[in-house]
Amino acid sequence: MEQLITQGIVLRAIDCGERDKIITIYTPEKGRVTAILKGVRKLTAKMKFASQPFCFAQFRLVGRQEMMTVAGASEIESFFDITQSYAKMVCGSAILEMTDHISVLGEPNYILFDALKQTLRLLANSDIEPDLILMRYALGVFKISGYAMELKTCAVCGKPLNQDMTAFDLETGDFNCYKCPVPRYLHISARSLEIMQKLSKTEIEKLEDIVLMENEAREFRQLIRANFEIHFGVNLKSLNTAFN
Repeated sequence: MEQLITQGIVLRAIDCGERDKIITIYTPEKGRVTAILKGVRKLTAKMKFASQPFCFAQFRLVGRQEMMTVAGASEIESFFDITQSYAKMVCGSAILEMTDHISVLGEPNYILFDALKQTLRLLANSDIEPDLILMRYALGVFKISGYAMELKTCAVCGKPLNQDMTAFDLETGDFNCYKCPVPRYLHISARSLEIMQKLSKTEIEKLEDIVLMENEAREFRQLIRANFEIHFGVNLKSLNTAFN
């Protein structure tokens, strides 16, 4: 029987039977891990905290990799404040969902784990617009996965993007100028494109003075959802209703 002691962040949890929960944990050493928390739905359960998404804890896991059992857990840091704001909750849920879909069972990825940890910490504890944090994480996820977004030049003609006229191709996931039309696209405003360019090359902590308008937050969420579906074939459910 394998034993694993590791830090981990709970990505999702589902009920199992009358008293248990099955949780998906993202860890640096083993990537995505599935484990059962026995008896955790009882009112007196000591590890109830470990059954909630956003939990960042030290886990002691035993069993086989396909389905391990949580034998112990101690909280490292609380990201509870994410759940107290609707905007933070939507963006945080999308961050967890993206991580769940791109991570591989049993495959380590220290870069992604550190990015997830730092992103959730920033989302929980800072006053930076949640959608800025979400977009910054999404840009990193696409880059790590080999689908880095080209934000400076048109994918067709190679000329610099005119910030007043930019279209996101819903077939290829590329940005095009309007002189190179495509059948299906999302219009990306000049300011949204400018912010994304800044996010791709600037520490996000330095962008805390940026205030997003509702239409820019909507464009970010639609763009992330569309690009994720293009490259991963997955509909991000956490962004289905937000700002549509």
